Amino acid sequence: MQSTANIEQIILRNLRSLPLEKLQEVLEFTERLRQTSNTKNAESKLSLREIALMPIAERHHHITPFITNTANDFLSEPELTEFSVLDTEDWEIDDEYS
Repeated sequence: MQSTANIEQIILRNLRSLPLEKLQEVLEFTERLRQTSNTKNAESKLSLREIALMPIAERHHHITPFITNTANDFLSEPELTEFSVLDTEDWEIDDEYS
């Protein structure tokens, strides 16, 4: 993966070769990206309580982006996939239930 500095250099080199009207398009595009990023950051700062109090449709709108990553975590994180990490002493069955 390329470093931020390397990406910035490539973008600057590309920008220098564009005509003025294209530079204006790039400016508008980057402004939209920045606004979207700021909006997503603001949304991600909601507390679980705030999300739980939302109407279901709005709640789903806020949590949908996280579902795939959460599912992937449960498939790939050893601490979430292996039951061997559970303390088996807590799972002993009493004789009265046998």
